[in-house]
Amino acid sequence: MINYKQLEKTVPIEFGKQFISFISGEHNDHRIRLKYHFHEESGEVFAEVTFGQLAQGPPGHAHGGAISAVFDELMGACCWVNSYPAMTAQYTTRFFKPLPLEKEVLYCAKIKMVDGHKISLKAKLIDETDKQYASARGLFIIQEMERFAQMNLDTGSKVAAFVHTHDYEKNRKGD
Repeated sequence: MINYKQLEKTVPIEFGKQFISFISGEHNDHRIRLKYHFHEESGEVFAEVTFGQLAQGPPGHAHGGAISAVFDELMGACCWVNSYPAMTAQYTTRFFKPLPLEKEVLYCAKIKMVDGHKISLKAKLIDETDKQYASARGLFIIQEMERFAQMNLDTGSKVAAFVHTHDYEKNRKGD
């Protein structure tokens, strides 16, 4: 495992254990291995990721859709752990280099701006030498907790418990 300097003073987060997640739910080591970290002072979220053989796109390299899916969940996790329960409105991914399978890389995301119910984020995908493989920008929309409860009662209560543990209501009073 690589010791990324960005992960100093971070705490591990288990995003996806409170509810089913396409990326970080049931782990499949042959598809995507992932571990999230949160830097409480900066609000940044990081993910150590390795794409396995079942995430192949071009021969020997990660599929662009798999790379993008991790960006989407990473930026969503960044919203949630910063006390903004939100859903994706739009995001774009820009690819710079093909990413070899089985290479451990680091995703980094941070909130750029919060404007009413809109959250703008930026993210990047780098390796241990800071070589950048891809970047992403996202727009997420803050949701009322009742909306998640209406979507699925079981998941809604788990999501509410997750947000409550991150002081969502306390942090939102200033908005």
